[in-house]
Amino acid sequence: MAVDLGSKTGYATWDYRKGLMHIGTERLATAKELKVGASQLRRLDPRVQNLHRFIGRVVDALPGPVMVTFEDVEFLSYTKQTQLWASLRAALWIQPRVQYFDCVPVGTLKKFATGHGGANKETMERAFLRDYRPDASLQLDDNAIDAYFILQWTLKKYGL
Repeated sequence: MAVDLGSKTGYATWDYRKGLMHIGTERLATAKELKVGASQLRRLDPRVQNLHRFIGRVVDALPGPVMVTFEDVEFLSYTKQTQLWASLRAALWIQPRVQYFDCVPVGTLKKFATGHGGANKETMERAFLRDYRPDASLQLDDNAIDAYFILQWTLKKYGL
């Protein structure tokens, strides 16, 4: 499973038994839920529990053992973002069926996807459309596209 963590979390899964891939985005909280959580001094941020439940549902549907790879974003100046990121990672780490973890730095992922480590969202989308050629009805955002490339990077790295 590949995950692009955030309030809107992109994900991509690959069932190696069936050779099936699934790509999408899970909204971890609405604006209203975030506002309520903020009023509670971040103690009740719904995104952490929602991610934990979401990952649990997805992982339970996959054959084991399960590996999760996520984009390794480093924050230097925003305490709230850093705390949220650490909490989201913890929600991944405590999943009982997830036995392996990896992460890919942002620049490495962009270079893998496009050949340029500083690629923007539009360039990533063009690379996705070139590689994946999705059905026209499939509406994926940048989070899902990043998750697709995280999954592809993982499969290549581990020779799967």
